[in-house]
Amino acid sequence: MNSVEPQGENLLYRFIHNFKGKIGNQMDLIRIADTINAELVWGPDGWEQSNIETVFASDLMSDVLMSDRDHMLLLTSLSTEQSIRSASIVGSEAVVITNNKTVTDGMVDLAREQGIALFCTRYPKYESCVRLGRILEP
Repeated sequence: MNSVEPQGENLLYRFIHNFKGKIGNQMDLIRIADTINAELVWGPDGWEQSNIETVFASDLMSDVLMSDRDHMLLLTSLSTEQSIRSASIVGSEAVVITNNKTVTDGMVDLAREQGIALFCTRYPKYESCVRLGRILEP
């Protein structure tokens, strides 16, 4: 029987879910933002010192809610308040909205209320994952 490789979302999840294990350390949010050319929409005081251990790439907030990682960054193309709510529930340090999607005022207000840094990038989610993977290479 032939083995079938996971496609799309599952492959991205598997690749990025092991972010912490590959670097063995934390990566600062500034370096991550620079790598994917992410613009800060809103950030709490001291966001520059935030360290990320895990990057979770998903548009399915039900998958995000199953995460149990600390110091997480959520990478998603879901440009709704639900992405901020889900990030808050799992204790995410930051959210990056991909695909050059519009960030709403409601998202910014909720990020401010929850103390979550909010970024946007023109890159698609997959390209963002590839770029982050490249900075992990020795």
